[in-house]
Amino acid sequence: MSESDFQEQHSDEVEAELHADDVDREATADHAPGSLPDPEDVDQEEIDEIEEEREERLAPDNRPDGAEVDNTQRDFDTEVGMFTDHDDYGQADKRYSPDDEA
Repeated sequence: MSESDFQEQHSDEVEAELHADDVDREATADHAPGSLPDPEDVDQEEIDEIEEEREERLAPDNRPDGAEVDNTQRDFDTEVGMFTDHDDYGQADKRYSPDDEA
């Protein structure tokens, strides 16, 4: 087999593999892990069920002991000693001085 025949055959094989890879990706695009379905394909009942399950799963009472919680979006009042969105924040007294050290 000459060098040019080898290159031509090899080129054809590579092109066929690339095309097969494109076909495989297209065939599995709707089923790729982590991909979102088309919103038109999901009915409102299923959306409501998913949201309800998520709320239940993320509820503070359902957290495992020692679970880390991201509070970076919440404001903490160091003088009162609680987050400003806490239910009792409005009635809470200031218990700490801004000069107190940790």
